[in-house]
Amino acid sequence: MPSMALDFLLFDPRLLPATDILSQYKKPHFASRFKQTLSVSLYCPFGKFISTVWQEEKMERIFYIFFEELCLQLNRDGLQTRHSRKNARDHLNSIISGICDGQNLAPEESARLAVETAIHFHRDEKAKNSQICLMGTFHNILYIALKASWDWSVTDSSVVCSLLGEIYSCERTFERLFLGAIFGTSAPYFIAGWKSDFRDQDENSRAMVYFLEHASRRRIEFPVHAGEQNNPRMTRFIDVPIESCGMASPLRVTLQAGAPDILLILLRYGANPNPTDGGSSAIIALLDKLLESKDRRYPYQLEACLKILMRAVPFIDLPFKPYTFDVRKEVFMTKYWTLIKDGLLTDDQIGGVSLLKHLARCAIRQRLRETGKLPSGIKTFGLPRHLRRYIDLMED
Repeated sequence: MPSMALDFLLFDPRLLPATDILSQYKKPHFASRFKQTLSVSLYCPFGKFISTVWQEEKMERIFYIFFEELCLQLNRDGLQTRHSRKNARDHLNSIISGICDGQNLAPEESARLAVETAIHFHRDEKAKNSQICLMGTFHNILYIALKASWDWSVTDSSVVCSLLGEIYSCERTFERLFLGAIFGTSAPYFIAGWKSDFRDQDENSRAMVYFLEHASRRRIEFPVHAGEQNNPRMTRFIDVPIESCGMASPLRVTLQAGAPDILLILLRYGANPNPTDGGSSAIIALLDKLLESKDRRYPYQLEACLKILMRAVPFIDLPFKPYTFDVRKEVFMTKYWTLIKDGLLTDDQIGGVSLLKHLARCAIRQRLRETGKLPSGIKTFGLPRHLRRYIDLMED
């Protein structure tokens, strides 16, 4: 039997009768961590062995001790692998379930307390190291909390956004959330050296939407240093650059990957169609990639990306500045004439006169983007369903 009272990686309460479980809580080194004795009244299967009358502060104390004991048992890289994080998360889920049963508490509320406690625990450990995060076990506690908030559908946006802010304060990127949705859950290992905690690309995509909704609701922004600029640029969660992809925005990385489904999600939730990440125009980069197609056999994914992207911009901002508009248009038409001839571009998209309906859609979306109300704000207009879908980029 392990000596630690809350050895959640090795101690399985199902192997002991209730009397032995009680004795574990009475060990001297464990008693010193609690100011008040925990009254354990029964043992339930599947790890749900805690049934007491706790106040919220005491429940947070349980989660705090779990994180503390977890880190004591592991070395600095103990939560580096996906498997180790899953094991720790399974034990955390058991505690959440046990508290729900013992307190007759909603699972979402218990999970919210767990996420809040993970944030406090990380901050405390970071403070012990002069506010420097070593990106080891203590930091990966945040990703256990990130997955738990998704698994248990935590609805408190302030808590979820605090978790995102805590992650960003150490990493300055959200690539561990976006890359799995863009490339799949295995690809990030070859890009950034880690594996996604989500089951597959579909779950990662749905989780990305979950965090986008919370970030949009709270309108949170993060300081991003662009190039050699000293003053950071405040950037919304959806546009924060991905460090392992050359500090490109998630939208630009999605275009490079040729992922139209993820592109539509990002644009619907307010991603800037003209990223200010220091790269060239996203549309021009996509057109150049289409030109590389052999024998004018354009990949379907790239064609779909261009079609979706053009829904979100009034027209193509012609390059080749500072020449006059006529010169720029002539150079553009010459370079991309095959795309125009093959119907991938239309005259009104190339410096022509766009449809009033399309211009109105872009103007409405720009306003909603600035106020952080995409796509939820579209429903408030009281428009017919087909117009709501049109403004939401679901239809041409």
